[in-house]
Amino acid sequence: MELRKQKKLAKQKRKAMMKTVLALFLIFLFLLMAISPIIFAEGVQVVSDKEISLQTISTDNGTTTSDEDYKAYLDFMMETIKDSYYKDVDTQSLIEGAYKGIFDALDPYSTYFTPAEYEDFNTSIEGEFGGIGASITEGKNGYVEVVAPLKGTPAEKAGLLPGDMITKINGEDAAGFTTEKAVTLIRGEIGTSVTLEITRPGSAEPFDVTIVRALIIVKSVEFEILENGMGYIKLSDFSQKTNSEFDAAMAHMVNNNVKKLIVDVRNNPGGLLNTAIYVSDYFVPKGKEIVSIDYKGTNDRTYRASREKAPLDVAVLINGGSASASEIFAGSIQQTDSGIIIGEDSYGKGTVQSILPLNNGGGLKVTIAEYKLAGDYKVDTVGIIPDISVESLRNTDMTTFAPLYPERGITSLNVYAAQQRLAALGYDIEADGSFGPISMMVVKKFQADQGIAVTGALDRNTIETLNSAVIKGSTGRDDVQLMKAIEALK
Repeated sequence: MELRKQKKLAKQKRKAMMKTVLALFLIFLFLLMAISPIIFAEGVQVVSDKEISLQTISTDNGTTTSDEDYKAYLDFMMETIKDSYYKDVDTQSLIEGAYKGIFDALDPYSTYFTPAEYEDFNTSIEGEFGGIGASITEGKNGYVEVVAPLKGTPAEKAGLLPGDMITKINGEDAAGFTTEKAVTLIRGEIGTSVTLEITRPGSAEPFDVTIVRALIIVKSVEFEILENGMGYIKLSDFSQKTNSEFDAAMAHMVNNNVKKLIVDVRNNPGGLLNTAIYVSDYFVPKGKEIVSIDYKGTNDRTYRASREKAPLDVAVLINGGSASASEIFAGSIQQTDSGIIIGEDSYGKGTVQSILPLNNGGGLKVTIAEYKLAGDYKVDTVGIIPDISVESLRNTDMTTFAPLYPERGITSLNVYAAQQRLAALGYDIEADGSFGPISMMVVKKFQADQGIAVTGALDRNTIETLNSAVIKGSTGRDDVQLMKAIEALK
């Protein structure tokens, strides 16, 4: 009997020891396994190892809680779940849930990456992966939203649009999903498919879209010279390869004697701080402040332009999908009067995150600083307010437009309908149903912009072209903001 009692006591001791080890693992894992971090909106920072003690942690009532108390709390919660929850629960899932919970208490941008999520995150930075080719972000309604489908990708071909909410992924309710979790489920082996339930603003019911994954190669910079001789550079993010790609784009502009340039950072979610500074340095006058980083301690740093400003007139296009490094770039140009900002208010992410890999294959993303632009302008929650506000046609409720018929010419209702569409396309006209000199002048301008006969009349060709321009605009294929940038630089 005594031998059985001793064996039972030994078993209890082993169990208690395992609990203590698990609790210690949960508390200290982050600090013990962090190595050289990458900073997002971001650059590169090396953090020295520190010993951090939890011997006395203040609680809300002014008392202190010891290590042993925390261990006991964690032990109790883990055992309660295992003993009382109506389903079997994997211990590792509980541990990872605790990790995520710690960071969820901080802000929307700090998080714990599981090994699978961290692998996907690094793959995104490298710019090649199996997926659908859509940039997404955590929306303000509890679901991730499509920022923009990448050109030529399965997402674009499937008809995904900016603002689409992803409410289910392969039948799983996506409410509350982080961007990282959604990305993990959406990406996968090339040739396999993923089914998304989409809720689209203005659509009555959600609908399913099944998309076959392909190899996605993300190019951060695209450029061309427009028909009017202006340069155009599209920045999709600020990644590790952006600097060299942007150098090539600027060299192309210089070699072709471009004097006016449009830089498009609409739907650009951001990226590396060092890259945003590098690109801004092309347009901010030498010595002027680009951005300052306000850390918790005394290590604040201000970055200034170090090269001669490019001899170009610059317009920057922004919208609600322009965030983080995009706001540093656009804001540095605006605050130093180095160019003109056109479009819609940007997202308003004015904080800096540090990425810390862990030796379990996961990682941490922690907010470590806030950034400010010249003039002590804080971007966080405010964003960049454009100098010229131009709302995208995607935000226009087309159902409020009167019908426009090619055969009805300049009848009052037809004129009113045409004026509605011209105003939506960004032309300075009031919808009053009267076809006077101002309306005729605006129609002539529209005809010239579209490359059709400039008559000033609402003839069949003009009405059909106008209808087409608005329909294209409602699906994002026409660009009233770009048209306004061209006009502003003339």
